[in-house]
Amino acid sequence: MVLIDWLIVAFYVVAAVVIGMLFTKKASESTADFFVAGRSLPWYIAGTSMVATTFSSDTPLFVAGAVREQGIYANWIWWVSVIGVIISVFFFANLWRRSKALTEIELISQRYDKSLATDFLRIFKAIFDGVFVNCIIIASVTLAMSKIIVVILGLSPEPLFDIPLFGAITATTLILIVLAVAAVVYTAMSGLYGVVYTDLIQFALAIVGSVVLAVIVYIDLQDHGGIVAAVEASPGFNSDTLKMIPDFEWDLKTATFVILVCIGWLNYAPGFGFFLQRTLAARSEKDAMLSLYWFAFCHLVLRSWPWIIVGVASLVYFPSLVDAEQSYPMMIDEFLPVGLKGIMVASLLAAFMSTLDTQLNWGSSYLVNDVYEPYLVKGREKAHYIKAARVSMLALTLFALIVTTQLESILGAYEYISVIIIPISVVLIARWYWWRINVWSEISALITAVIVGNAMMYILPDEGDAKWFAVRMLVTTIITLVVCLVVTLMTSSKTPSPKTIEFYSRLKIHGRGWKKVRDLTGIEPIAAGIKDNAIACVASIAFIYSLLLGIGNALFEDWQTFGYYLIVIVASGWVVKRKMPKVIASLRQEV
Repeated sequence: MVLIDWLIVAFYVVAAVVIGMLFTKKASESTADFFVAGRSLPWYIAGTSMVATTFSSDTPLFVAGAVREQGIYANWIWWVSVIGVIISVFFFANLWRRSKALTEIELISQRYDKSLATDFLRIFKAIFDGVFVNCIIIASVTLAMSKIIVVILGLSPEPLFDIPLFGAITATTLILIVLAVAAVVYTAMSGLYGVVYTDLIQFALAIVGSVVLAVIVYIDLQDHGGIVAAVEASPGFNSDTLKMIPDFEWDLKTATFVILVCIGWLNYAPGFGFFLQRTLAARSEKDAMLSLYWFAFCHLVLRSWPWIIVGVASLVYFPSLVDAEQSYPMMIDEFLPVGLKGIMVASLLAAFMSTLDTQLNWGSSYLVNDVYEPYLVKGREKAHYIKAARVSMLALTLFALIVTTQLESILGAYEYISVIIIPISVVLIARWYWWRINVWSEISALITAVIVGNAMMYILPDEGDAKWFAVRMLVTTIITLVVCLVVTLMTSSKTPSPKTIEFYSRLKIHGRGWKKVRDLTGIEPIAAGIKDNAIACVASIAFIYSLLLGIGNALFEDWQTFGYYLIVIVASGWVVKRKMPKVIASLRQEV
């Protein structure tokens, strides 16, 4: 890193703070402005912000490390998410936007009858998701950022001084603190407005940096006989390294792949976290739907291969790394020249800040909108709640930094969260399409998933190369589904309550699960063309995944397989083009 590289990094940090200052007044007008940007975002801004946030500092490190240790198909752990995102496009995004909720947690009070159980569920989930899950995510990206700083800047690991709870403070820690403070400052000033517009800069830096690095590496490998020949000749190569789909054998790797494809996407379908926050911030149902579609395309097709190429190629240049997650920053340091290195480092620093600002705004929205305002301090002026949001952001940052000191593996954090969260998603999907789902259904699912998921950590622990997390996830999901169904049938009434009728009358949800309520009210659903939605959904999944795998096979010189995927791309794309206009026409079009 030389002066020009540091200037590029400084430019981003300063630009982020300036953007925060520009939107401070607008964000202070109401909690809706602060948390969901006044529901004003067009699809391309909301969707691009999602893409930027998911390009967190831990993502390229995780991808490169997974490819080195397991093979390209290890990316299905996050590739499967797009199945859920596309399902959300056609069956959930419009309903969320129609609900006009401020947070995901607020839907609990809209959907279920008023009771102590409903209040408990809303408060518990706000704290569980907004603090516990949120801080694990922040800690994982902070851990990744520390690895990037250590490799690229070559700072001394010697501690400068100690702080209680945080432990030894090094030069790397000080840089992370500066970045965190900058993120807290502009996020606290500008709310979601500042988050999404700084995300646009981060997205541009990230795409330029990652693509340029991949192209340079790919071209350099031509001197080694091409990427395939070079990787196959590397000491770290094994038969799984270049496989995009594992061999279907009766082993744990195949079982993991099948489980991920079948249920690994569940938590993305009903909407959650910052994805849902951007959906709620969209200016219309159409924008909510298209923002997720744009995200799905960019997330899978646009970004996957630059990361994977660098991860695979690192086996050639750094075959004997102890920490595989360090391979990506080492490739940056090895290949990028002055200026481009600054852009890449700025993009990774920006990715860290982008994820941090999103998680802070999202977590704060839960604490203020779903705990502080409705239960602790009611009826105060808007300025009071915005001030509370800003204070809660600082508290979340401090807590997340403490969690970071206890975290050892990015992948381990992701797997732990998945085992708990994905089983709960079963009831989160069902509550939209079956009127009998009630507060006890959701409470039982939450309790079961937490207890069984943690118990499975001891019953089926990972040992060496035997990774049982997908099996733990499947067992937890099945048990949670059974318990939830039994509890629902035992606790729900045989006739819809006034609250249930009011919820349906306002949202006008399609599907047979609301037939009884529909017959009582005589109100027809808005999006009646469920067949068109289903066809467009399946075609979109085929289209995006064929693009993903087709491009991958072309990059790794398997032209025959590329030809097969090209046929699917054309056929599924034609179906999407025919059905999407009908789906959009069925939505509420008001802005």
